[in-house]
Amino acid sequence: MEITVLIIFFLIVVFYLLPIIISATRSTEHQGMIFFINILFGWTVLGWIAALIWAIVEKPLTLKKRSL
Repeated sequence: MEITVLIIFFLIVVFYLLPIIISATRSTEHQGMIFFINILFGWTVLGWIAALIWAIVEKPLTLKKRSL
């Protein structure tokens, strides 16, 4: 029973941080703002949806900008 609770808790945390994970994986330009919006306003669901859409729609940095 305890392991089930831990797994469910882990999945909830990963789901809550999904916009941040997507933004970091795609190396978007506004990672910091997406992180900020998700952490502060993600609990409102509307803030979480906004951060998720922003992370998905945001264009990834080009290879030149990543190296700077």
